[in-house]
Amino acid sequence: MTINITFYDFWDLREAANQKLLVDPTHPEDRLCRYPKELGEGYYRWIPLREGITIEILDTYLPQSIRWITHAYNQDCLEFGFILAGSGQDFDGQPTKSGEDYIFGGVYPQSNHNINGTGNLTWVSLIIEPETLRTLIESYGEPLPKDLEKAIAGVPEYFNLRPSLITPAKLIALQQILHCPYQGLTRKMYLESKVLELVSFKLADQVAAPTEKLLRLQEIDRIYHARDILLKNIGKPPSLINLAKQVGINEYTLKCGFRQIFGTTVFGYLHDYRMEQARQLLLSGQIKIEQIAQIVGYANRSHFATAFKKKYGVNPKAYQMQKNI
Repeated sequence: MTINITFYDFWDLREAANQKLLVDPTHPEDRLCRYPKELGEGYYRWIPLREGITIEILDTYLPQSIRWITHAYNQDCLEFGFILAGSGQDFDGQPTKSGEDYIFGGVYPQSNHNINGTGNLTWVSLIIEPETLRTLIESYGEPLPKDLEKAIAGVPEYFNLRPSLITPAKLIALQQILHCPYQGLTRKMYLESKVLELVSFKLADQVAAPTEKLLRLQEIDRIYHARDILLKNIGKPPSLINLAKQVGINEYTLKCGFRQIFGTTVFGYLHDYRMEQARQLLLSGQIKIEQIAQIVGYANRSHFATAFKKKYGVNPKAYQMQKNI
């Protein structure tokens, strides 16, 4: 069964559910709001940071799906939305699902397509005023991504920019927001750094080739399988063509998908893993450097030393001696 409800009715229900002010004594500056019990269980949390930036967290359980009946309205802020759990459809009737992120804004259209499915629904949204985002980007001397130019210029058109995957790097930043260990000013500064980190990831997504396709769940599973094969064969990794054949996808999908999920190339990921394994083996102090080089796939010690120094700024022997001291 699906509940049909307008935003106006939802706001009335939410107001009725929050007659008493909710205050988190640990973070009294946050705004807390119960989710209406007629629709589900859970809460909203708004965390104000610097002027023009707010984090919104929705964490709820929906026993029934909800269809939102909306009239056109203007949201003059940009919303960077990250779906950690839940699925449904957006205002255009396009599917939204866990593990993807979006940028919304402008005048939202009249619609009855926007649907939340049943089960757990967890969103983290970064609500940013256009001028704040413009100031942040231009302070680094960089141009705006083309598909954000209109939005930041305040053109009153609804936009839902090309969704992208929540990569492991994004997920770490999101979990750090949800489980921030700090309070007061330190908390605000820490959370703002995570907002900037996530915004930078999303801007990188928008700059990426517009022809980059979203991965299907089956393709994601196969790319993770490819990663596992690489890590089991760090000494003699298969070629890209052979790796793609082993997991049952083509080479192009492997390369593009690997970058989408892990934020680097296939062999860039392997290189970083090799260096991290070498670093840990050096710290153990139980294996000679020549052996470590061979374990992580280098037949030549000098090539290994060059790669290690480029990664960590010091050669393996010096690193080992520093840590032992």
